[in-house]
Amino acid sequence: MRKLSLLAMGAILFSCSTTNNEQSKRNLAAANSEPFVSKKEYEDNRGQKESIKFDFDGYETQLRLFGRAIVKKENIKFLKTGTALRQNLFESNLVDTGVDEAEVSIDCEKIMYIPRRTPDGSCYFHGLEDKMSEQDKDLAKQIYMGSKGQRFGRNTHQEVANRASRKDMMDPNPFEVSQKLFTRKDGKTKKAEVLNLLAAAWLQAMNHDWFTHGKNSKKRNINVKGYKGHKHFNKDKYQIPATRAETDNEASVDKKGYDYTSRNQVTHWWDASQIYGSDAETIKAVRTEYNVADGSSTGKLLPNGKIAVDEKNRKLIYDMKTQLPITGFHDNWWLGLEMIHVLFHMEHNKIIDEVLMPQVKDGKFCKDLSGTQCDNKLFEVARLINSALIAKIHTVEWTPALLNHPMLHVAMRANWFGLTRELTGVDSEWLRGKISRSTKHVASGLVGEKTLDLYKVPFTLTEEFVAVYRMHPLVPESIDFRSSADPYTIKKQVPIQDVVFRKSVGKVKSKNSVEGSSLDWMYSFGTSHPGGLLLNNYPTFMQNFVAERNTGSKHSDSVRMDMGAIDILRDRERGVPRYNNFRRALGLPPADSFEELTADPAEIAALRDVYNDDIEKVDLLVGSLAEKDRYPGYAFGNTPFWIFAIMASRRLMADPFFSDYYVPEVYTKAGIKYINNRSMSEVIVSHYPELENRFYKMKKVTRLGGKVKFTRKDLVVKNAFRPWRPIYEKVKSGL
Repeated sequence: MRKLSLLAMGAILFSCSTTNNEQSKRNLAAANSEPFVSKKEYEDNRGQKESIKFDFDGYETQLRLFGRAIVKKENIKFLKTGTALRQNLFESNLVDTGVDEAEVSIDCEKIMYIPRRTPDGSCYFHGLEDKMSEQDKDLAKQIYMGSKGQRFGRNTHQEVANRASRKDMMDPNPFEVSQKLFTRKDGKTKKAEVLNLLAAAWLQAMNHDWFTHGKNSKKRNINVKGYKGHKHFNKDKYQIPATRAETDNEASVDKKGYDYTSRNQVTHWWDASQIYGSDAETIKAVRTEYNVADGSSTGKLLPNGKIAVDEKNRKLIYDMKTQLPITGFHDNWWLGLEMIHVLFHMEHNKIIDEVLMPQVKDGKFCKDLSGTQCDNKLFEVARLINSALIAKIHTVEWTPALLNHPMLHVAMRANWFGLTRELTGVDSEWLRGKISRSTKHVASGLVGEKTLDLYKVPFTLTEEFVAVYRMHPLVPESIDFRSSADPYTIKKQVPIQDVVFRKSVGKVKSKNSVEGSSLDWMYSFGTSHPGGLLLNNYPTFMQNFVAERNTGSKHSDSVRMDMGAIDILRDRERGVPRYNNFRRALGLPPADSFEELTADPAEIAALRDVYNDDIEKVDLLVGSLAEKDRYPGYAFGNTPFWIFAIMASRRLMADPFFSDYYVPEVYTKAGIKYINNRSMSEVIVSHYPELENRFYKMKKVTRLGGKVKFTRKDLVVKNAFRPWRPIYEKVKSGL
């Protein structure tokens, strides 16, 4: 098997390195470019047809899986085409929209007194010039690269994006699109039963870390005519606030010829800013001690670099004056976000107790530091470990849960660990300096020393990345509420609309409550199902609801909206190309007909009706939800997948804290071991030990004196984003 695997690895490396030189010079994002792959080549090289079996959860390395997958001729073709396409996206579809010049007063040496996630994400490359490739060294001078308040980048070039933004934003009417193509039949969710609801909550929590356009404009509105067939928005005109515009000062910075540019109100980095915040004031608030009952501040920082959380009751602390949780980002809040946030607030403190404090006691970690300096270092290093753990879980667990295919499982683990380690168990830092860029990405992964790569473009997240993460159909109509003590019984169905915004306040009860404890809610999210990413599967309440910004004590920014129509409107406003032009810009073959887009006759008829029989008018979101161009086992189609292929990799490759700072000297040796070895299941069980038997089969042991003890036997639910036991067995038997 090892000989076969090594040969297979050689085949992958060959496919990467030979295609790069031949194809990467082509500018595939040009307005009239031909697809990078022909339609025939694309269809012929799609990889194996069957999906992976449900009982493999994609967390553990399984060489037999890799061996079975790689020997298939169709997968060799897929790898050759796919790696070439991804490399071409790196070379052609990363576009600079301009980074603000640094002020003279910025002192990065003082700010980066230790390598750390700075509050606003600035100064990341200070002192790393010698670690960067020749083509990227000049970028190190851009102090604000990736920081809060910097523009979103683009994956489509100016002429493509500008052409999209100049088209008629009302063709077809966004309310009509929502009503006819998004509405759930009879308000019933088409469920994705191989996933749990925690997977949907996780996605929104990650989105809050990565991007937000912030509050909408208070001066500019977009007039949208109502649609007569809409149940709620059928009047002559509605004023929808436009996306917040750049200030005159911001807009004066060179924006590289784009008609539309906007700025991210959180850091672009994968730094767990949703937990900690993207400014010094919020970080201080998260580190402050509070009275649990009412959220009033004591005015003191918590000792040992810890952050605020009610660990006894396993819930967040709420400021009862504003009715908002003490956490880094609480916009668009709901109960699902609390489940994710509370886990990683507690995880931060656990990292300090179990990973870092033993090193403090050994006298090494805080040597020659004052008490305050030691507390600050504990906080900064715990944040590094916690944010890297989140990124690793997303890479090797969440993504394979949604993209359930053998090659994807292997690829995502290779992204983090490197294929060399996956096959041999040996790290390969020495190899990175001896092989070409494209080969390095596969062989030694995207994380670790000598992996830093910006591809000559300042790091940002992109408008297109925001667009493909419009995944509201994941939200079901209700949560199946269960008690962990009675796992077979759905006690009630809790409508999602009853646990959103400030309605979530008080929903998590104290630890000893009969019903509604954090334990019960966590188990309910682990055993409820999200919706599928399909047409006519949009949350019913979101097509007519009052959205709150959750950024203050007043509801002044609240607005009644159809979120489905807003999703369509925002992409058009921001110059995101329609479905076919989007695919052309990525080098993918477009759909020539509605029949090529979807095989469902009812969907074809509805699409023809809404888009007046013009396939070129189909919006990106609509096409992505409809498309039958999905690899087996994929929860979403291949059009968004290829943006993920470039941007998910880029978030790791361009971040120094996943590259030359991802070393024991920064994270500590114990910290890196903790990240690489810890899974989402272990995170959950360590904070909710009562749920151990929802992941493991337990072994009954009778000791002397007749005392009975249960110990772990076998890990059944390897991926925590699958339904937990006993729902796991129920779903598995039904497949």
